Amino acid sequence: MQVRDLTMPQTIAQLLAILMLVGLNAATRTARADDAVAPASAASDATVHAAGQVGQKHAPLRGGQADGSADRQALLARVESKIACVCIENGDLKIDPSRSVAQSECACPQAAKVRADLSEALTGLSTAQLADKRSVGEQLEAAFVPMAAEYERVFRYPQADFDWWMDNVRCVCDGCKPTVFFSKCQITCHPAITYKLRSRIFFAMGFSRDEMLDYYLAEYNSDKAPRDQQTRDWLLPRKQRERGWVVPAVVMFSVLLGLGLSLRRWARPKKAAARAAGEAAPAETVVDAKARNRLLDEMDRDDEGF
Repeated sequence: MQVRDLTMPQTIAQLLAILMLVGLNAATRTARADDAVAPASAASDATVHAAGQVGQKHAPLRGGQADGSADRQALLARVESKIACVCIENGDLKIDPSRSVAQSECACPQAAKVRADLSEALTGLSTAQLADKRSVGEQLEAAFVPMAAEYERVFRYPQADFDWWMDNVRCVCDGCKPTVFFSKCQITCHPAITYKLRSRIFFAMGFSRDEMLDYYLAEYNSDKAPRDQQTRDWLLPRKQRERGWVVPAVVMFSVLLGLGLSLRRWARPKKAAARAAGEAAPAETVVDAKARNRLLDEMDRDDEGF
């Protein structure tokens, strides 16, 4: 039955029922999105490195050949530029992210020690590996950071990228809800502990947000069957929720538009009838005026007869 054949109450009832059903269906799909698995192709999209389980620490590389070439020295200098100046002043350790340990202004004995430790930690990398930011990041985490407790805090990373990572990326600890991000994750969660440090190192070495997500996702998917692997959007619950409102909003707009058109068609016959009545009114007024004038003329003639 077409909409124009329905009475107005029936039309409104049917449209509201459609709106409720579609909205409920869309909300259900959005709620299930956190538990939905990714297609098997996610495995190929996320294979950016030979990943282990989430939060697994990397073994430091040993036995590399330090060839002393200009290229290697330039690569080492680039890494040093990502390390903050570290000095001891009046017995207190001072870490100054506004300066790097490579700058001439950072000439204290503690800075010299940091440079020596950094060079030793990177000795296990070949010159080609020093050009790879992933290899450098993993080696710094495995070999440089354990040398001193303060080395976890010496990396010069973009603060905005780190804040975004902490406030938007899902923590995958056992027992964590889908909307628990790294900033809210429990302090005993091993992946959270690892990735709070790893993200600072990798962002300092030049990783983008997308590259960091791919690295994290590859570790998460590494020990899962293809049908159980997840996609990048699964790691971003905020993005899922924002995207989940699109379908209900479009459906609601469409239904409201249909309701408006139905109201317009329902009201059109009444408007036509009112318009016809309005057009007839002037004609009746003219007739009444003519009759009144004739009556007045007859009364005048009667008066003259008397």
